[in-house]
Amino acid sequence: MSAISDVVYRTKPAAEYLGISVVTLWRLSQQDGFAPKIKLSARAVGYRKSALDAWLTSRQGA
Repeated sequence: MSAISDVVYRTKPAAEYLGISVVTLWRLSQQDGFAPKIKLSARAVGYRKSALDAWLTSRQGA
């Protein structure tokens, strides 16, 4: 069985991956069109790497 799982980054690693601050990541997450948050627990969220990559790709034309 070969299942490919998508990496989920917590907030700080997601910001580092994108090269932005945690505050900027939070601001972007409030906008439509940004990678959707995944609720990991009551106080923790994450972002799928594939969703972050898709958002980066969409920004290349901007």
